[in-house]
Amino acid sequence: MTRFRRCTLEVAEGRYDEAVDVLLGLGLGGWQERLPVLTFWLSDETYASDACSRALEGLRALGRLYCEREEGGWERQWREFHHPVTTGNVTVRPPWAPPLLGTLDVIIDVGMAFGTGSHASTRQCLAVLAALPPSSLLDAGTGTGVLALAAMRLGFAPVFAFDSDPDALMIAEENARRNRLWPLLFGADATDPAIELPHAEVVVANIAATPIVALGRRYSAALGAGEEHPRLVIAAGLIEEQLPAVLAAFGGYRRRESMSEGEWHCVVLEAPAPGESRSGEPQPDESRSGESQPGVPDP
Repeated sequence: MTRFRRCTLEVAEGRYDEAVDVLLGLGLGGWQERLPVLTFWLSDETYASDACSRALEGLRALGRLYCEREEGGWERQWREFHHPVTTGNVTVRPPWAPPLLGTLDVIIDVGMAFGTGSHASTRQCLAVLAALPPSSLLDAGTGTGVLALAAMRLGFAPVFAFDSDPDALMIAEENARRNRLWPLLFGADATDPAIELPHAEVVVANIAATPIVALGRRYSAALGAGEEHPRLVIAAGLIEEQLPAVLAAFGGYRRRESMSEGEWHCVVLEAPAPGESRSGEPQPDESRSGESQPGVPDP
C-alpha cells in the first residue's frame, strides 16, 4: 500500500509564486491552499527521490516547512474535506454524496488532483461559465476535470481539457466515465509555446499564474497576428500581486469582469470583436467582491 507524507508550508510574504512554481516542478496534481499555508502530499517513493529532496530544500528557503507521515485514517479526513458544493445550477459532489435534485449533477472523486468544487477559484469559474451562452471550451490545467465536466453539463461543446500531470489526466478520465461525459483530454504544458492547443471560443484557466501568463502571451500574439484566438479567457486562482503580470500578458484583451473572494481573484478577459479597435492592455475596471453577482459584464 502506498504511504504518504503530508507537508505543510507556511509561505513567507511575497514568496507565494516561487513556492507554487516549485510545487509544479514536483509534478503534483494539486494541493490545499489556506493562505499563507500550502498543504500537499508526497508518496514515500517521491519523498525519497533526489529531485524531491532538492525541491523541499528550495521550499524551506521560502517559508517554514513541516513534513510528517500520514497516520491511519487520513483518507477519511480527506473525504470530510470533500463535500457537495452548489454554484448557480451546478452541484459538484463526491461519489459518496447523493445528488441534489433540480441541479446539474457533476460527480468528482479527487484522488490527489486539484478540483473539488469547494475552492473559491473553482466556484468563481463555475459561476462565470453558468452565465455564458454555451460554445466551444478549453480547460487549461484540468486537474480532476471538474470545470470541463461542469461545462459539458451546461451545454458547452466541444470541450477540450489538458494537464501536464499524467496522474491528474488519469483522474479526469475516471471522473469523465463516472459522469458519462467525454471531454477531449490530452497531455500538454501550458508554458511550452511550441505545443499546439486546439482553438476554442472560451478558455478557462484555474491554475498558477506562470502558465496563465504563458497563455496570455500566446493568445495576445495570435490576436495581434490575426490568427485564431479565444473570445473569452477566464483566469482564476490568482492573488492580488499576480494580477498586473497576468493583465499585461493579455495585450489586446480587455478586462470584462472581475471578482474576488478573500485573497482569490478571477478575471474574465475579452478579445475585441471583429472591426473593433485593439487596445494595448486590458483596461482596468471596478473589481467586485463579497456578494457580487459573477457573470454579468461590468458597465
